[in-house]
Amino acid sequence: MQTFTKHLVALGLLSFGLPAAASAQTILGFAPAQAAPGTTVTITGTGLNNLRSVTLNGQPMKVISSPTSTVSVQVVVPPAAATGRMRLTTSTGSVLTANKLGIQRQSSAVSYGFKTVGTISATASSNYSTPTIGDLDRDDRLELLVGQGDGTIIDYEQTAVKSTTFATTGTLLKVRNTNGTQSTLNVGVNNSGGQFAKPTVADLDGDGLLELLVGENTGTVLRYEQVDATTNALVFTRTLLFNNPYVTTTPGDGYYARPTVADMDNDGLLDVLVGSNDGKLHRYEQKTPGAAAMADFTALGLMKDDKGVAIDAGAVDKPLLTDYDGDGYLDMLLGNQAGTVVLYTQTGSDAVTFKSLGKLTTDGSTPLTMAGYGGYAAPAVTDLDGNGLLDLYVGNGNGTIYRYEQTQSATAPVIVAPLPVVLVSFTGQAQRTGNQLAWATASELNSAYFAVERSADGQAFSQIVQVAAAGNSATARTYSYLDALAPAGTSYYRLRQVDQDGTVAYSPVVALSCAQGLGEAKPQVYPTVFDAELHVALPGTSAPQSATVALLAADGRPVYSQALQLGAAPQALAALPTLAPGVYLLRVATAAGASTQRVVRQ
Repeated sequence: MQTFTKHLVALGLLSFGLPAAASAQTILGFAPAQAAPGTTVTITGTGLNNLRSVTLNGQPMKVISSPTSTVSVQVVVPPAAATGRMRLTTSTGSVLTANKLGIQRQSSAVSYGFKTVGTISATASSNYSTPTIGDLDRDDRLELLVGQGDGTIIDYEQTAVKSTTFATTGTLLKVRNTNGTQSTLNVGVNNSGGQFAKPTVADLDGDGLLELLVGENTGTVLRYEQVDATTNALVFTRTLLFNNPYVTTTPGDGYYARPTVADMDNDGLLDVLVGSNDGKLHRYEQKTPGAAAMADFTALGLMKDDKGVAIDAGAVDKPLLTDYDGDGYLDMLLGNQAGTVVLYTQTGSDAVTFKSLGKLTTDGSTPLTMAGYGGYAAPAVTDLDGNGLLDLYVGNGNGTIYRYEQTQSATAPVIVAPLPVVLVSFTGQAQRTGNQLAWATASELNSAYFAVERSADGQAFSQIVQVAAAGNSATARTYSYLDALAPAGTSYYRLRQVDQDGTVAYSPVVALSCAQGLGEAKPQVYPTVFDAELHVALPGTSAPQSATVALLAADGRPVYSQALQLGAAPQALAALPTLAPGVYLLRVATAAGASTQRVVRQ
């Protein structure tokens, strides 16, 4: 068994993101940049009232400050958190943090393994238990949900906050029927007769209601969403999420699906990995943030290892994505029919390929196994007692669930990933000669360079200069740059710090208003509420000039771009795509600068 340490790219100050529209919510920063499960993180911004949810890799974060606050929100890092970007959703939309929240753990536990600390029996069915863990009713006591061989899911609730025990009698989850009645949730057609329920918990759409993604015998993945988070927290509605295409092409290979959720490539879109009978892993990704329907996911094929070969950890694999050791890279636990659990980790920052680190052990060398309990190991993790060490729950063929906890050697330190650059400040000042920028670092580790990036709207940034970094420095250093070509009006600046290994971190954003620069010719856009056509023109006294017109969705995604010669005569934007109703940003850039206006597709 091998040990490992890896590199977390995080900024030593706040991580900043900017709005897709001025009227929507913004995230101006969060602190701390790295936090252990149970720690409070403060998110600052504007328009943060009417809050629906805050999620991390699709996992809900408990909100402990008033949801009516417009400037800050306090959230708690969940027990099984994995490093990633936080998504804040209000009634006006959602926005991501620009940088990841780094998760700290007490132990890497790879070479020290897990110790056996107990067992829980699934009482409603005697075989094929698949556990997952979450707080369904928001009472701070965790629920242990167990998918069973008879197609049902049973819930055991923690007896007290941070208790190491669960209720001895479980409650079967319910599904609400179309006529308003309730019946026992079952993964079969017409909610009966199904087999091998394999659940995971997430909030795909950020609406504050948890979803159960449940694989089953024939290879489909069903989506169930809570009716509400209080009195009906254990009652769900049902839709199809994925209809496994491999069942019909190679009968049997895609059976026994088990899903897991995280944003692997850090693009703000959740990935769903689905294990199956053939041992392979199939990847799906949201097409847009908050997507929760089958049509809103793209099938991206099989997951690969570091050699480009399809990952295969053994038949009937059951994946689980987490940040096992708090190093900033996602780790994947794969249970299999043989009863072992194989550990994989990302090959690089935001990579969609993984490499094997071997089997989990109970003492550093003896593989953890469910072979004597019917095989079919099914892992789930959380920090049940809040002691900083992950608890591992493993289901198996005979229906019991074994609990293990990470162990730690006497000399093993708390895992806190090193910061490549400790940024003390990043400031700016508008001057007659341009915008003066300055930044300072307390220390640097393997730093390559700083790229100064500028934006006209705070959304789309481009590099204007590259400044060499110190490489390695244990003392304070200062840097500066004068942007003598800053356009008139407000410009937004940020630093992109690049390490020698190519990893990247971003600074806070600085906004400066410059009175100098080329004279702007602010475009006119109409109608601001449009159906099929949008027209753009410069003021009547403006000379024709080259311009680039871009249309951005509310989440900042570009949906249209066109270069044209813009003058006083109104021009209809050519080849405008069919757009979904909603708010968009129209950005017009000329040699004089750029301006952004809000438009609405009705």
